[in-house]
Amino acid sequence: MTVNEANIPAAGGEVQVESPRLGGELELRSPGDALVAALVEMAAHEPRLVVLTADLAVDNRLLPFAEAHPDRFHNLGAATRNALGMAAGMAAAGQIVFVVLAGPSAAAGAADLVAASVAGSELPVVIVALPSGIEAHGRAGSAAVTDLAALLALPGLRIVAPADAAETAAAARALAGTPGPAYLRLPGGKHPVLPPPATPFEIGPVRTLREGNALTIVATGALVAEALAAASTLEAEGVAARVLAVPTLKPLDEPALRRAARETGGLVIAEEHALRGGLGAAIAQDLARSHPVPIEFVAIEDRVLAGADPDGLRAALGLGARAIADAARRLKGRLR
Repeated sequence: MTVNEANIPAAGGEVQVESPRLGGELELRSPGDALVAALVEMAAHEPRLVVLTADLAVDNRLLPFAEAHPDRFHNLGAATRNALGMAAGMAAAGQIVFVVLAGPSAAAGAADLVAASVAGSELPVVIVALPSGIEAHGRAGSAAVTDLAALLALPGLRIVAPADAAETAAAARALAGTPGPAYLRLPGGKHPVLPPPATPFEIGPVRTLREGNALTIVATGALVAEALAAASTLEAEGVAARVLAVPTLKPLDEPALRRAARETGGLVIAEEHALRGGLGAAIAQDLARSHPVPIEFVAIEDRVLAGADPDGLRAALGLGARAIADAARRLKGRLR
C-alpha cells in the first residue's frame, strides 16, 4: 500500500477546519495579505527594504506596497531569473530585499541561480514563494510540491513555512531583521488563523501547540491547522496526541523533535509536499541517526498530479485532518 492509498479518505477530505477544542470553525485570512501589510509597515521604518516581483504584482497582492512605497517597488516583468540576480545585487549594495515570486519558478525554474547567487551569499535576500504547494499546482504541476526537495539541500539558506497569516507577518519581520538569505513558503488563498502562541515567533524553534504523550503529530505550513483538528478527533477517542508546528524547516529544531520521539515513541509527519525530499525526509534522516522510532507520513506520493482545484487536490491526496488522524491510528497500532 502506498502512502496516498492509505491516506485518501473514502468520501472526500476536509476543506474547512472545525475543531471543538478551538471553539468551532476558525477565522480565515490570507497569508499573502498579511505579508504585504507587514512589508508596508516595515518599509515605513526601514529605508533599506525593497520589494521585487516578476510580473506578479496583482496575483501576489503587492499593489498596496507599490502604492505606499513606489520608489522601493520594482516589477521586472516575466523575468524570474533576472529578479533573483537583481535581488542579490541590490542586497550586495546594502538593501534588504524581498523578492516575491511564484513558488515553483523560484525553486524549480531557477534553483541553480538561487544556489549560485543567493543561498551561499550571506546576503539579506528573502525569496517569497507565493503561492506555493498545492495552490501553485495549476501553474507549475508537480514542481509546485517539490520545491523543498530542491532547496533543503542548499547550504546557507533558511527555509520558513508559517502556519497562518499571523505567523507569516511575524516571520517576515524576523527574516528582515536577520542577516542572510531565506526562502519563505506561503500558500495562496485564505487559511485558518490559529490561536496566538504563548511566546513570540523566532526563526528556528519548533512550536508545541498541544501536549500529549501517546504520539506526536508534526506539521508545517497549511497542515498545522489540520493537525490540530486531527488531535481533537483523537482526543475524543482517548488518544492524547502532542502537536508540534515546524515553521522553520532549515535550520531544523532537531533537539525538540528528538525529544518528542523519545517521550511519545512515534511521529506522524504532515506536509503539503512530495514525500521524498521534504520535512518528513529531513526528520526521518535525523532520527535514523539519533533515535529511530516508527513514523507515518501524510504527504504526496511519487505520482503525477491531475487537476488545478486546490481543495479538490487536497481531498484526493488525503492532505487533511481525517488523513492525519488515520495515520495516527496506524501509528498507534505499530506502537503497541
